[in-house]
Amino acid sequence: MFDFIKIFDRGGGIVSIEIIKVIKEAEEKAEVTKREAAQQAKQIITNANAQALQIVDEARENAESKRTDVLKAAESQGQLLYDSIISDAAKKCDDILKSAEKNMDNAASIILERIVKASGNS
Repeated sequence: MFDFIKIFDRGGGIVSIEIIKVIKEAEEKAEVTKREAAQQAKQIITNANAQALQIVDEARENAESKRTDVLKAAESQGQLLYDSIISDAAKKCDDILKSAEKNMDNAASIILERIVKASGNS
């Protein structure tokens, strides 16, 4: 007898059951491969999303660190500027006080001189 059964296909040709089994196995393997590929694609997307979140977190941390550094530098420069302004203002105040003391001495001399003249004329 025959090792395989012959079946007629639509076109009238003969197709063996062995060929049908091979085709079915190939289709099943293709389906498994398709499912595995879909699972791998999902895993790749999951990993990519996780990496993207990590990159965003690292960028946020770097930005915060740089912001803190910039603020510290600005505060330091601001303090230096403040100290310079206060120092200059203190010097100007001292100069004004010294000038005022001279003027006070001159004013006292003028007042004394007028009092003496006024007393001498009386």
